[in-house]
Amino acid sequence: MSVIATIVLNEKPEEVILFLTKNKLGISLPRLDGLYNLANWAHVENNIGLLNLVHKMCDAGFIKYSGCGVVRGPNWREPAFMLEGKYTFD
Repeated sequence: MSVIATIVLNEKPEEVILFLTKNKLGISLPRLDGLYNLANWAHVENNIGLLNLVHKMCDAGFIKYSGCGVVRGPNWREPAFMLEGKYTFD
Protein backbone atom coordinates (compact mmCIF):
# COMPACT_ATOMS: atom_id res chain seq x y z
CA MET A 1 0.00 0.00 0.00
CA SER A 2 1.34 3.43 -0.89
CA VAL A 3 1.99 6.10 1.73
CA ILE A 4 -0.76 8.26 0.19
CA ALA A 5 -3.30 5.41 0.46
CA THR A 6 -2.28 4.88 4.10
CA ILE A 7 -2.74 8.58 4.83
CA VAL A 8 -6.20 8.60 3.21
CA LEU A 9 -7.24 5.60 5.31
CA ASN A 10 -5.80 6.83 8.61
CA GLU A 11 -6.16 10.61 8.70
CA LYS A 12 -9.07 13.05 8.80
CA PRO A 13 -10.13 14.13 5.32
CA GLU A 14 -9.46 17.80 6.17
CA GLU A 15 -5.84 16.94 6.99
CA VAL A 16 -5.49 14.84 3.82
CA ILE A 17 -6.76 17.70 1.66
CA LEU A 18 -4.36 20.12 3.34
CA PHE A 19 -1.52 17.69 2.61
CA LEU A 20 -2.56 17.27 -1.02
CA THR A 21 -2.64 21.05 -1.55
CA LYS A 22 0.76 21.76 0.02
CA ASN A 23 2.36 22.59 -3.33
CA LYS A 24 1.14 25.19 -5.80
CA LEU A 25 -0.29 22.58 -8.18
CA GLY A 26 -2.83 21.28 -5.65
CA ILE A 27 -5.04 18.37 -6.67
CA SER A 28 -7.81 17.98 -9.22
CA LEU A 29 -11.26 17.14 -7.93
CA PRO A 30 -11.43 13.95 -10.04
CA ARG A 31 -8.12 12.75 -8.56
CA LEU A 32 -9.28 13.55 -5.01
CA ASP A 33 -12.53 11.70 -5.70
CA GLY A 34 -10.53 8.73 -7.01
CA LEU A 35 -8.35 8.55 -3.89
CA TYR A 36 -11.37 8.33 -1.62
CA ASN A 37 -13.23 5.99 -3.98
CA LEU A 38 -10.30 3.55 -3.87
CA ALA A 39 -10.34 3.81 -0.07
CA ASN A 40 -14.07 2.91 0.07
CA TRP A 41 -14.90 6.48 1.12
CA ALA A 42 -12.87 6.32 4.34
CA HIS A 43 -14.05 9.04 6.74
CA VAL A 44 -16.47 10.55 4.19
CA GLU A 45 -19.87 9.19 3.20
CA ASN A 46 -19.58 9.52 -0.58
CA ASN A 47 -18.43 11.90 -3.30
CA ILE A 48 -21.12 14.45 -2.38
CA GLY A 49 -19.87 14.43 1.22
CA LEU A 50 -16.33 14.95 -0.07
CA LEU A 51 -17.42 17.86 -2.28
CA ASN A 52 -19.28 19.41 0.66
CA LEU A 53 -16.11 19.16 2.74
CA VAL A 54 -14.08 20.80 -0.03
CA HIS A 55 -16.62 23.61 -0.26
CA LYS A 56 -16.54 24.09 3.54
CA MET A 57 -12.72 24.24 3.49
CA CYS A 58 -12.86 26.79 0.65
CA ASP A 59 -15.29 28.93 2.64
CA ALA A 60 -12.85 28.83 5.58
CA GLY A 61 -9.95 29.84 3.32
CA PHE A 62 -7.87 26.69 3.86
CA ILE A 63 -8.05 25.88 0.15
CA LYS A 64 -9.43 27.58 -2.93
CA TYR A 65 -10.76 26.44 -6.28
CA SER A 66 -8.42 26.63 -9.24
CA GLY A 67 -9.75 25.35 -12.54
CA CYS A 68 -11.11 21.85 -11.90
CA GLY A 69 -9.15 21.39 -8.70
CA VAL A 70 -8.13 22.95 -5.42
CA VAL A 71 -4.92 24.62 -4.24
CA ARG A 72 -3.79 26.05 -0.93
CA GLY A 73 -5.74 29.05 0.26
CA PRO A 74 -4.79 32.08 2.37
CA ASN A 75 -5.54 30.25 5.64
CA TRP A 76 -3.75 27.03 4.67
CA ARG A 77 -1.80 25.31 7.45
CA GLU A 78 0.53 22.36 7.68
CA PRO A 79 -1.40 19.14 8.43
CA ALA A 80 -0.88 17.83 11.97
CA PHE A 81 0.51 14.48 10.82
CA MET A 82 3.21 16.29 8.81
CA LEU A 83 4.24 18.35 11.84
CA GLU A 84 4.48 15.11 13.84
CA GLY A 85 6.58 13.43 11.15
CA LYS A 86 4.17 10.49 11.24
CA TYR A 87 4.92 9.23 7.72
CA THR A 88 8.12 8.86 5.73
CA PHE A 89 8.24 9.38 2.01
CA ASP A 90 10.94 7.52 0.11
